[in-house]
Amino acid sequence: MPDSTLDSLHYADFAPHINTKFQVQLNDNATMEIELIRVEEKPSSTRQEQFALTFRAPSNAPPQQWLYQIQHEQLGSGKLFLVPIEREGDALIYEAVFNRRLKVD
Repeated sequence: MPDSTLDSLHYADFAPHINTKFQVQLNDNATMEIELIRVEEKPSSTRQEQFALTFRAPSNAPPQQWLYQIQHEQLGSGKLFLVPIEREGDALIYEAVFNRRLKVD
């Protein structure tokens, strides 16, 4: 699955990868490592999929929401809109929320 784009994956794709590391491209010369700590399925329907990913980042991570380029060894890469939602000890917690229409055949 390395050539997939993260933004097109589903809840079931992310769920097995809790506690794994992702690389975030901050700029041309800097990256940071974040850890997927929670994958939460939200109420969905036959036409709409909803779930959220929660990541733990270092305390010095950028405290602004942004569309970040992210890479995972098994899931591939893509852009995710990460929103800082809280500080937890020496970490900054980000969330990415997916709320999208499903393709109906």
